[in-house]
Amino acid sequence: MMFQQFKTKLVEQKIDSPKETAEFKKLSPSEKMAVKDIYAMLGTTKGDIISKIDGIIKQAAKKRNVKVSRIEDYIDNEILS
Repeated sequence: MMFQQFKTKLVEQKIDSPKETAEFKKLSPSEKMAVKDIYAMLGTTKGDIISKIDGIIKQAAKKRNVKVSRIEDYIDNEILS
């Protein structure tokens, strides 16, 4: 996926909350909470979210005690589907 497409998709998802997609349903309860935290943080983030997304993911993963890689995999799968 080209960077511009990724950025557009991320901005669109910033407005939404996580949907009950097949990918979302595969997550553990803790991972689902981390994803919801990410959406909440993205909703309040001002400016360029692309530069802040890594920190937001790490912060949510640490808060919910889940692996960053699981959250990144979820986001990748969600964007590609």
